[in-house]
Amino acid sequence: MMIAHHLINYQSLKVTTTIIKMRLETIAYHLEKRILLSTVRKQFKSFNLVKREHSFLLYKTENNSYIYVKDYGSVVFINCEDVIINEVVNFLAGKETATLSQLPSEKYSISFSDTIEVDFGSIQIKELNDDVAHTIMLNLAQSVALMNYVNKTSDLHDKTLVYSKQLERTGNFKLSKVQMRKFIGKTLNLKNNIAENLFVFDSPDVAWNNKDLSDLDYKLKDELDIIKRHQGIENSLNVIKENLDLFNDILQHRYSSMLEWIIIILILFEVVQVIIEKLI
Repeated sequence: MMIAHHLINYQSLKVTTTIIKMRLETIAYHLEKRILLSTVRKQFKSFNLVKREHSFLLYKTENNSYIYVKDYGSVVFINCEDVIINEVVNFLAGKETATLSQLPSEKYSISFSDTIEVDFGSIQIKELNDDVAHTIMLNLAQSVALMNYVNKTSDLHDKTLVYSKQLERTGNFKLSKVQMRKFIGKTLNLKNNIAENLFVFDSPDVAWNNKDLSDLDYKLKDELDIIKRHQGIENSLNVIKENLDLFNDILQHRYSSMLEWIIIILILFEVVQVIIEKLI
């Protein structure tokens, strides 16, 4: 069933309207691809666009339900029906059919109280409005994107570790110059993607002028370990790059030694040929 059909008929879905003692579910996914926001705006006309910038779109669907789309590949939902979540994610994934269970994800439960608290799996707020939703969803979008980068960095590190162990055991490793260039290319591309998409862990502008929003933003960043995880990724990529540079130097030395032996053999061949000619 096409997403447009669900968007048009979304008004018919029942959404709980009572905030007292209500718990709302919020979930974030990372699609591992950039999202063209202009295409999203054309498709999501049935939703109310409450905030937008060059890097994100924030929609309010009905009552306390929100959809947040970040251009670097994250999409976050607050209090949305499963059918809407599936249709939106599949639409944003494009030709690649998205299996939700296989995507990097973050899930939190939102409850209401007189104090603001963020704990493992739960967010406690005073009220839910556009600014509060934006603050929560931006942090979850960053967190789930970091999760994707952590997975890719771990994969690169594991592959590099294989060759490090080979070098430790045998004093050599089975890695060609082409494979080395591919590893270096993956590492550099990953660093560039992080720098392009997450170079600044920004907060909503309103958070700077509102104590409650600033407090919520700080507690979310602290609970999600956004800054520390980003630093951890950078450190891991630097270690991987150092290892690859060492491997590359060893390969260069190996090929230089081979060329030296080829030159020596050619010189010896010439010497032997000259000696034979004189003897004859």
